[in-house]
Amino acid sequence: KIGGEMVPHETVEEAIIKAMGLENESARKIAVVGVPDPDKGEALILISAMTGGPENQEILDLRYRLLEKGLPPLWIPKKMIRVSDIPILSSGKLDVQSCEKLARGEV
Repeated sequence: KIGGEMVPHETVEEAIIKAMGLENESARKIAVVGVPDPDKGEALILISAMTGGPENQEILDLRYRLLEKGLPPLWIPKKMIRVSDIPILSSGKLDVQSCEKLARGEV
């Protein structure tokens, strides 16, 4: 919940996948998780296993692409953390707890 509004992380991930042209990737390249934020209640963090330019420029470019596609500004991650691989459980599902630890800087 950000600023009193429920933000569906999966919807945000789908929008990012489309904006970044990742629809045909076999391995998961991104995850969106929430971390506590004193002002808004929660802040969205993008965990990215993509290689590219400087993180600040990438997140700014992504922000503009998502706004152009009509995603509400509150739903756009404010920060990106680059990792070598997105944490996945043995079941093949996203390891949300590990992603949240990464986002909070605990790993």
